[in-house]
Amino acid sequence: MVTVIGNSAALRKRKTLKKSLHFTVMVAGESGSGRSTFINSLCDQLIVEPSSTINLYSPEELSNPERDLQLRKSTVELEDGEGVRISLNLIDTPGFGTSLDNSMSFEVIQDYVKHQFDEILIEESKLRRNPRFKDGRVHVCLYFITPTGHGLKEQDVEFIRNLGELVNVIPLIAKSDSLTVSELKLNKKLIMEDIERFKLPIFNFNEDFFNNDEGADEETIELNRYLSKTVPFAVMGSNTTHKDPATGETRRVRVYPWGTIDVFDNETSDFVSLKNTLLITHLSDFKDYTHEVLYENYRMKTLGEEADTSEISSAREPSITTGVTSVANGSTVSQHGAAVNGLDKEEQIRQEEQRLRAFEERVQRDLIAKREEIEARERELAEIERRLAAERLHD
Repeated sequence: MVTVIGNSAALRKRKTLKKSLHFTVMVAGESGSGRSTFINSLCDQLIVEPSSTINLYSPEELSNPERDLQLRKSTVELEDGEGVRISLNLIDTPGFGTSLDNSMSFEVIQDYVKHQFDEILIEESKLRRNPRFKDGRVHVCLYFITPTGHGLKEQDVEFIRNLGELVNVIPLIAKSDSLTVSELKLNKKLIMEDIERFKLPIFNFNEDFFNNDEGADEETIELNRYLSKTVPFAVMGSNTTHKDPATGETRRVRVYPWGTIDVFDNETSDFVSLKNTLLITHLSDFKDYTHEVLYENYRMKTLGEEADTSEISSAREPSITTGVTSVANGSTVSQHGAAVNGLDKEEQIRQEEQRLRAFEERVQRDLIAKREEIEARERELAEIERRLAAERLHD
């Protein structure tokens, strides 16, 4: 029996290795906060061209305070030391935080996250589900905070408040190499004080969801305590690599006139801790919490609103009398009651189907509207690129 179990475990592992774990991370923050460089450093390869965000715009667009937010998607296949493959979907947010009023940026990102939930909700309501359906839900949002020495800005507070109920938000201190050790410690302290003061919903490593399950050993609990104290993670990235002549190991470094800083050095940044948390130790936790808590809360709220609408409509319809005052034959009462109950169940099923159809139609209308909005923005971008090309030819 032990041999059979061992073989089964090995078979499950081989099957797991054949499949990629799909994991989606959104990277949000102001332009110039180092998002693109961070993505390249996280994947240890060139995913986003340096300064590619700026090249999308003409000088007129760059000076426009109302420049639109874009969602730029990339997918990369990663593999850990044990051969487990991760299909990492990255969503960058160029143009975020550049407007005087960023409420539209919040709305675009929020609508995108909700749209992924809506697609899951529609798929679950179908009698025949699509076996090729791809789950596009965002499992983690890394939010880059510009260190100011004054804690969070109003924009930071509003972003976390709007997104924290829909996605696991992890706050990061951008470009930590620009701070001294004491400055970094002060910024972490002030940011966490603001998060607690405004009761902002960030990812909580000390959540009972992770520490009270059967698989949570003392080592896991201790790791979660350490990560909770590390938040916000201080990170930096680099597109420059350096090969150590002594060890032959290639490292990502930031080069200064006075020397270099290793991006992966734990003494200067929390980059390695964050990378291990995202892709190794907590990857499953992020996915489980997204599905079992965040999505379920959204699902209950959405279906509850639909149910409230249905109840208001049905309250205006005449009710069906299900009781009988007096009948001579007891068996007749039983048969009549069964017939009425059968009608009630059929009516409930019919109303449920109508409610689901109405919900699906509403979501489809939203999808069409979003698609038209994206197409309009793509046309605007194409026009900008055409104008830039014409100007270059003219010059």
